[in-house]
Amino acid sequence: MTNTISYRHDLGKGLYLDAFSLTSEIDSNKLQGIVSSIDGKANQDLEALSKTVIQTDQVGSIKDLKLEPREGNYQVPAPLKPYRDAIQKDWDSKGRFNGPVIIATGDIKVPIRVIQGGYYDFAATKLADQPAKLVPDVYREGQTVEDVLNEHGVSIEERAKYFGFAHMMWPLDGKEFLLVQRAKGMGIAGDCISTPGSTPDLVLNKPGLKKSGFGIDEYWSYHFAEEMKDEFHLLWGDFWIGDIPLFEDKRMIPFGAVNIHTQLSAKEIAEKAYGDPRVLKEHTVLYSMTPETISTFLQRFPVFPNIATVIDRITKAM
Repeated sequence: MTNTISYRHDLGKGLYLDAFSLTSEIDSNKLQGIVSSIDGKANQDLEALSKTVIQTDQVGSIKDLKLEPREGNYQVPAPLKPYRDAIQKDWDSKGRFNGPVIIATGDIKVPIRVIQGGYYDFAATKLADQPAKLVPDVYREGQTVEDVLNEHGVSIEERAKYFGFAHMMWPLDGKEFLLVQRAKGMGIAGDCISTPGSTPDLVLNKPGLKKSGFGIDEYWSYHFAEEMKDEFHLLWGDFWIGDIPLFEDKRMIPFGAVNIHTQLSAKEIAEKAYGDPRVLKEHTVLYSMTPETISTFLQRFPVFPNIATVIDRITKAM
């Protein structure tokens, strides 16, 4: 194993935040500087967020997470079609890929009703984005996607609400909680402290998938095996999946907060992940704390807001 670079930040009253660098480019001095520079910069309004990020259901295990697929493919609302076409043309030319996503079409309760979509559909319906930056001859400068929908009488519920996962990582079987410094350029929650996460790239109409369950149990096992390998260099046997609260996010995307447990410590996870190019595409720093520290941490450090409120509620319910 590789000895990782770490820094312990004193939060007072016997509480600490441990940070681990996963790359030689972040030495101990730089790691200390990163943590110290953001202490006291919390900007999340947990009370306000609790009104827009709402728990809707919960399942006891990943095998209980059932989907109910609809026929056909998602189509963006007509007023956004020129923007969707422009995104495809622009991003295709840059070598990007319209990966498959599953888009929720109703209440976020099991079985979750979904339809096939693509990542470009999501990109074209992000409420705060400004289509005029790509299509100035169709949309007004400064006009947001939400403005376009409102002006045409289209509900924001018609946006491409792709279903994703927030990975709630519990090292030492719950004696520690793990967050990450997400890499720049991530599709959601880039360049910030958050949980790791993933987007199921399931193709609903793929030939050979079972009509009843359509092989979803097998897909979930594959999905999390790949994600844990990419994020932490972990293998099945290193971790297991616990319960999954489901959340509707009125402004962004619905998601499952997947509780992932491991007997490994955060330090051991950092040692496994250190220097792995796949991991470094996802995040470069790990943050670890005890469950008792989480409340203080959220009061002092900036965490991706929509995830911060979920962390707060889940830990308070423990």
